[in-house]
Amino acid sequence: MALDVGERYPVGDRMFTLTPRLADAVARARTVLLDVATHREVITYSELSEAIDALVLPRHMGPLLHMLGHDCRMRNEPELASLVVSATTGEVGTADDTWARTARLACWDMWSIPE
Repeated sequence: MALDVGERYPVGDRMFTLTPRLADAVARARTVLLDVATHREVITYSELSEAIDALVLPRHMGPLLHMLGHDCRMRNEPELASLVVSATTGEVGTADDTWARTARLACWDMWSIPE
């Protein structure tokens, strides 16, 4: 992971400390999302929570996805958080979702297995 445990990172209008537990959740989520990207798919918040053994519950994914975004930016990678969508809308849960489609396509282009 490109992030440092104990460091503080912006999450919305606040600063969050990357705890060992959150770092573990981010690392697990990254592994899951790389697999999702490989297959040109998306995953719901609930499915991601289940896949990381409920280290973070679906309604509390914000900090995890922000940390994942920081990690992706530090690696010069597309935003893996764009692959996590609401089961109801099929889209990311941010107020402004205009970034997600472009980021999702970039993830699929970078990591998908050619057919």
